[in-house]
Amino acid sequence: MEQNELDSEDWLQLVARLGGEAALAESARQHGAFYRARRIKSAVDLLRMALMYGPGGQSLRSLAAMAAAQGVADLSDVSLMERLRNAAGWLEALCAESLSRVARTIGVKAGNRPIRIVDGSRIEGPGNRAWRLHLCYDPDLARITDAAITTLKEGERLDRLAVTPGEIRLGDRGYPHPDAIKDTLEAGADVLLRLTWNSLQLRHADGQPLDWVRLFEQANAQGVLDLAVRVHKAHSREKPCEMRLVLIKKPPDAAARARTKARRTRSKFQRERTDPRTLAAADHLILLTSLGAQDFPVDAIGALYRLRWQIEIAIKRLKSILRIDRLPAKDPDLARAWLYAHLLLALLLDETLADPSAVPPSASNPSAGFPLAHNGSSRQRTARRDLAAA
Repeated sequence: MEQNELDSEDWLQLVARLGGEAALAESARQHGAFYRARRIKSAVDLLRMALMYGPGGQSLRSLAAMAAAQGVADLSDVSLMERLRNAAGWLEALCAESLSRVARTIGVKAGNRPIRIVDGSRIEGPGNRAWRLHLCYDPDLARITDAAITTLKEGERLDRLAVTPGEIRLGDRGYPHPDAIKDTLEAGADVLLRLTWNSLQLRHADGQPLDWVRLFEQANAQGVLDLAVRVHKAHSREKPCEMRLVLIKKPPDAAARARTKARRTRSKFQRERTDPRTLAAADHLILLTSLGAQDFPVDAIGALYRLRWQIEIAIKRLKSILRIDRLPAKDPDLARAWLYAHLLLALLLDETLADPSAVPPSASNPSAGFPLAHNGSSRQRTARRDLAAA
């Protein structure tokens, strides 16, 4: 079989994974992305061009010229920009459909609670514009289970993405907010978060405020500290959340780096002195959790939190392989289309790697069935190899 025929077959299989041509045409119509064949022949061709503009790495001008040369579409780069702008909501909906398939597939694990790690990443664009990518990652499945792209006004929250009853949700120091913790617990999940000593208003179980210097001294003497605490919301009469505060002493080299960072922060903001609690905290990993001590002793809590690095690797792959951080678009709708095209491809790659027999690896190439020689093609082949190796 000729390579172009193979690519076309692989592309059709990818289209089938998204529901088929008829379903794509209907969803494109529902979201105002494609109404009739005019200049661009079908919703499938519009999707292919969106993927080539986003993760394919093509500029609007080069993509319009290639599409015209291959007889796929006959439109100017300005017209192509308008079509892609109008497709932003559709691409977002396709990502949501892909994530809903993940949710239906994995469900809630019986007898082995799912672990979901949340994190966010700022994506810079031209003209001082920026967006925030929110991800939820399952380290057991090694795949993204939920995602959203927002403006920077939408901050990082533990419950920004859907919470599954029974899950254990992990977050770093950007996520300790009383309302979000309370909402996550009420949704039926447990939480495990990293803190700084002044992240939250914490009190002992008897209502007395914490003496952090004394706690750090105890942790130094014992190596670890496991303490029942209450999470209060400032100026609120709401019932506090009953939690555990866990302090784990860091290795000497990690503690030294943390102290150096604290002193640099003091110098950067021209403070006279570093709070002694900040220097003492540098020696410890400070964790807050709702998990019970009987099932999750301190060693298990520490090991569980160390899984968080996996979402950082997932974000680095999105940036280094799919280059989601190279946003070229200033227009908000065009930027959303570009970002959601990247996210859609990442989700399709995850889905393919989770079921290798379903789609051949070459089906993840967004230019399949659109045989144009462009700079992104070799990059996509490298991406597939790297993601498969990972």
